[in-house]
Amino acid sequence: GMALSPTERQVLTLIAEYKTNKEIAETLGISPLTVKTHRQNICLKFDLQGSHSLMKFALEHKSNL
Repeated sequence: GMALSPTERQVLTLIAEYKTNKEIAETLGISPLTVKTHRQNICLKFDLQGSHSLMKFALEHKSNL
């Protein structure tokens, strides 16, 4: 499948559920800053630019997560 760590997968799943960084952080028991880092790493891995491209990516791959 996709080259994502388990946590990145969880973050992406929650992004696809329209959760905010704060909500994602609370759900996963990590800091909002860590969520931001995961988002940046996902964007780097898949060459996504701009905040909407990550949301679009998350929604498109929701079924594969």
